[in-house]
Amino acid sequence: MTDEIAMETQYSKNTPMEEIDSRIRLCNGYFYDKQLQLSKERSPRKADLKQRSIYLKKLFYGIRDNTDALIDAMYSDFHRSKQESLTLEVIQVLNCILSVLEKLPSWIEPKKLTDCSAPYLFGKIRVESIARGSVLVIGPFNFPLLSSLIPAVYALAGGNSVIVKPSEMTPATANCIEKCVKDAGLPDGLLQIVKGAQAETERLVQSGKFDMIFFTGSNRVGSIIAQEAAKTVTPCALELGGKSPVFMTKNLHRKNIRTALKRIFFSSFGNSGQICVAPDYVLVHESIYDQVVQEAKEVLKELYPEITPDAEYTHMINKKAFDSVSSSIASSKGDKFVVDNQYSDAETLMIPPTLVFDVEWDDSLMEKENFGPVLPFIRYSDLDRTLDTVVEKQDTPLVQYIFSQKDQEVQRILARLRSGDCIVGDTLIHVGINGAPFGGIGSSGYGNFGFNTFTHQRTILKQPYWMDAALAIRYPPFKAWKSKAFRLAVEKKPWFDRNGNDRFGFLKWFALSLAILVFAIALSKC
Repeated sequence: MTDEIAMETQYSKNTPMEEIDSRIRLCNGYFYDKQLQLSKERSPRKADLKQRSIYLKKLFYGIRDNTDALIDAMYSDFHRSKQESLTLEVIQVLNCILSVLEKLPSWIEPKKLTDCSAPYLFGKIRVESIARGSVLVIGPFNFPLLSSLIPAVYALAGGNSVIVKPSEMTPATANCIEKCVKDAGLPDGLLQIVKGAQAETERLVQSGKFDMIFFTGSNRVGSIIAQEAAKTVTPCALELGGKSPVFMTKNLHRKNIRTALKRIFFSSFGNSGQICVAPDYVLVHESIYDQVVQEAKEVLKELYPEITPDAEYTHMINKKAFDSVSSSIASSKGDKFVVDNQYSDAETLMIPPTLVFDVEWDDSLMEKENFGPVLPFIRYSDLDRTLDTVVEKQDTPLVQYIFSQKDQEVQRILARLRSGDCIVGDTLIHVGINGAPFGGIGSSGYGNFGFNTFTHQRTILKQPYWMDAALAIRYPPFKAWKSKAFRLAVEKKPWFDRNGNDRFGFLKWFALSLAILVFAIALSKC
């Protein structure tokens, strides 16, 4: 592992190694026993749905009853704004549980599949979502509640047993999450919390006892976890990061520039920029650049008039993060802007919202994901050349934000730049869409979190025995007539030629002829 997950803390007692092993066994054992018990039920699916729903409801109250404690814990860990903790984390997790409970009955209902090919014509085909088994969720520090528990909620909804390893950088929140689970009164082994840093994470990942690993965090640590998981052929989903661009094009109406900037700053400086989907830099067309610069300064003053170490404003998570962001800002050759009388404070790890204009592609702020309250602005003249540069720097950001009011231009950007997600006309709020897949692509991660992530789609075919008379051609001894009969019954014919052009088939000719005939009859009666 790396030093990013190696920080020990005096505020949270790490889970002993031998206890980690026993919790893994308990997690696996719970799932095995649950499946055994369900197999004895008259209606396993109905019993399973009832069981999952009850446990999610219990977890809902375990979290809701500890709302104030969770908010206080996040404030204690990194001076998190209490409003941000409530609106961006606690409420989102609670809403997610309620949404999952509403949709779960339809999610677990098998989906019928129809195939009119001869072998399956009279068979009954369905696809059902079954649990993967035991799931490990490794959470990050920046959203210690949401990014740990929402994947866990979907995993529980999928019928899995779960171990959550919260970030060691937010020990107070980790303790509070553990209390939420305890207060929920869930069965032993269903949902467990393991606290720790590098050694504890290694013990979990290298155990090879999980059926899936879900990780949210940095690209570097994510790649290490993927390598470890590959050794035991354990599937994993990675929610990573990257430099997510914002496009403010010439087709953004000038009257909407101020609104666009407010929406950008909302996520750029929320949580002090420590958000994996935060806008990392802004690309502004030269025709609106001067107005954007002027209004950006005014909007920053409006939204953040007073930032002091004691203000309700999130601080950096630790000194390493503070030093990294501060160094990038200091090294930048761009034109920096901070609201008057606002300064960084090394003692409290506070960095005020910082705008940097006239940034070039080789600037220090463009070398890596900033992950802090700093937002560089780049002027561009040609969209195609700019897109080429973005693709060259990182062609798979976690998200891209487009502020353009011309649909053709939006489609042009989407076609050129791959991304995990995209918002047109806003930022960040897509992560709150319950049920929508959210995840990265390429270097920003793979997989997404949702019900389908934590379940396996199993196809079930029920074939009637009397069909064997028609399907006997598949059995040896093989004869030429059997091959001909099989091809006649099963092989489909292409409707296109070698150049990829669709043929004007018999049915189309028949339909056209019929239409002409009807038209001719109609004319004859006029």
